[in-house]
Amino acid sequence: MVKDLIEKSSYANKEMFDDYENCAESRWLKKEVKEELLLFDGSSLENVELRNANSLHQAKMGLSKKYKIHTFSLLATANTKIENIKPRPSFSLKINLGKQDLSIYNRIRAKIYIEASGHQAFYFHFGFGNPDAYTNHAPIIVPNEVNDVVFEVEKIKRDAVEYITITPFLMGCPPEADPVINVYVLELKAELVDPEYELGWNLDNKIAYSHSGYFPKARKVAIIENTSPQEFAIYNEEEKLVFQGVSQEVRSRLGTFQVLDFSKLEDPGVYTIKTNNFVSNKFVIAENPYLASIWKSLNFLRILRCGEDVAGVHSACHLNCRTYDEDGRTVPNFGGWHDAGDVSQFEICTAEIAHALLDLAKQFKETDKILYERILDEAKVGVSWLLRTRFGNGYRALAVTYRIWRDNVLDKDNDTVFTNPAENGPFENFCAAACEAEAYLAYKDLDPAYANWCLRAAKEDFEFAKEGYKQGIYTKRWGPSIPAQTSGEGAIAASILYKITNDEYYLEEASKYLDDVMACQEVEYHDWDIKVRGFFYEDPLHKYILSYDHRGHDQTPIHALVAVSEVAPHHPNYQKWQTAINLYKEYIEKTIEYTQPYGLLPANIYILDKINLDHITIPASIPRDKAKKDLESQIKAGIKLGNNAYLRIFPIAIQRRGFHATLLSKTKAVSMIAKMLNDEKLKQIAIDQLEWVMGKNPFSSSTMYGEGYNYHPLYVAFSRQIVGALPVGIKTYKELDEPYWPVINNAVYKEIWGHTTGKYLWVLADIK
Repeated sequence: MVKDLIEKSSYANKEMFDDYENCAESRWLKKEVKEELLLFDGSSLENVELRNANSLHQAKMGLSKKYKIHTFSLLATANTKIENIKPRPSFSLKINLGKQDLSIYNRIRAKIYIEASGHQAFYFHFGFGNPDAYTNHAPIIVPNEVNDVVFEVEKIKRDAVEYITITPFLMGCPPEADPVINVYVLELKAELVDPEYELGWNLDNKIAYSHSGYFPKARKVAIIENTSPQEFAIYNEEEKLVFQGVSQEVRSRLGTFQVLDFSKLEDPGVYTIKTNNFVSNKFVIAENPYLASIWKSLNFLRILRCGEDVAGVHSACHLNCRTYDEDGRTVPNFGGWHDAGDVSQFEICTAEIAHALLDLAKQFKETDKILYERILDEAKVGVSWLLRTRFGNGYRALAVTYRIWRDNVLDKDNDTVFTNPAENGPFENFCAAACEAEAYLAYKDLDPAYANWCLRAAKEDFEFAKEGYKQGIYTKRWGPSIPAQTSGEGAIAASILYKITNDEYYLEEASKYLDDVMACQEVEYHDWDIKVRGFFYEDPLHKYILSYDHRGHDQTPIHALVAVSEVAPHHPNYQKWQTAINLYKEYIEKTIEYTQPYGLLPANIYILDKINLDHITIPASIPRDKAKKDLESQIKAGIKLGNNAYLRIFPIAIQRRGFHATLLSKTKAVSMIAKMLNDEKLKQIAIDQLEWVMGKNPFSSSTMYGEGYNYHPLYVAFSRQIVGALPVGIKTYKELDEPYWPVINNAVYKEIWGHTTGKYLWVLADIK
């Protein structure tokens, strides 16, 4: 299976495509429609408005017979060749429903056709409701075919629906495209279907298991809903019975479940699980069950590349975009990888993705030369961007906004190319230094000149970071440095430079940074009913808990402790570092008890008076007092440890919900300790998190597009769905500390994100 995948894709150098039958959308479209109501049939424009002033001059509306299902279709014509308009240009078709009672219907269905040449995909918003009860669905619409769009609105109040809006975003015109597009709305309906299971732990007639598969010597379990104990059987690819067992009941704070344990089955092969009520899809037991997902991740990253032709996706893009230094110099900032569904780019994400790839490549150096070389090729895309976008004075491209596809001809009055100022950030420079130093080790025998460039940059960037950190410099976007994070990254960079140079200077710097890191750790038990220690605060004074709601760096303090321990076992502080590592191990093993049988790593301990609002994304439209109350409500929905302390399984958040990055960052810390200590229990905990991502969750949904089964369409915005894409992640609903994975597609939880992929691959770098 993997062999076919890599050969058909020319080793992830050509686009991979999924089996659409395995996509959740394929299943949704086959649901029985029990009732339906036609909301717009094209017979009149009486209840339709064309709206949105920022590009209204670009769009025209009318009726058409060219593509239709009923009498006419609604036609909007627009020009995508747009620059200098903020926010992103769009127009809306608003279908007024006059406070219509749609209570008996729980799904909206629209059929859309776009005439376009040279465009690969279009980003739409479908709005539904009224100002007091509203949802937004953001699918990708593929041109020159009928798109059957469905989204469920079970949780939206529907007794007085005022409107449905259909909003195409005009995301620029690449050079190969005709700028004029025709958007046809062929049909709009409300439907009644059996609602999708979207919220909670209970599984709802599904079997949760790792769709990618299992390691031969690892624990192998599947989970089903609370029934009486069931006999189950495992069959191989030839339908031969190879294992039988009886499920075991597990009661926990999450509910009551039946767990199917087939850990004794170790023979490599392709298998299915069968019980009286459930049959799984095929999965593997293999020495590396995640091999296909690694290749698919490489496919995803290649398609995210900026500034070069990606066949079937885009031509060389953003070639006019530059970052400028305050001294007047500029550098081109195309290249690297688009960060997410908004084609922005961030230095931190790029550095960590490239670093993850460099570490992952080591695992295959002796066993799979083709994969090893392909990973190094992809890593170089990120490393080279780091090298080319630095000014050599501490300043570099840190946050790059592209917004839209761009023509390569720059008009003289176009100022959008000069919207990205360079910044000097200590954490960012430490991240770059660590990645560049690791790149030296990876390429020194393959490309010595390139490797030496990496090493020179690593040394310089380390000094810029060290000096900036000492001066209290920080970047506008991310705010003041977090000592546990920044000192941790400084120690990581110093440890690699020490490994390369054997210069005691770097070991001394690493040791000093580790003193800061260890000062941020809780080493004593609080006077709580449930005793927990080993977690980290942001700062040595323990003013704020170290926590993340979106981008995750939970791994950084532990990565630092492990990395320095590995290069300096002779150091006088080695035992102190080991004590800190083992305290964190204790914290993990204590808190994992609360999430059985899934074994999901809880997000954080939260203490009500130690929450740093400056490090949580709070929209400007929400007063901080209101946000604080909302966050406190979320904290109190967790597990009370004592006094004002709570343990939550999912992070608290206001806007940026979706938690694969935070989960996998913490998993990286666990996998590094497991590898260093050769600890099988911790290794299994790390594997459990990969299995959660790949289907062993309450929705039995693999969250990697094109891998496994029941994967949801993702928020991609600028392209078709991408095989190998991981989203921001499964989110929560309101204040509840439960997983929420709705049909609705929107930012940020379903948005593709290279940062998530980087953390996923970084964990795999530790697990064999």
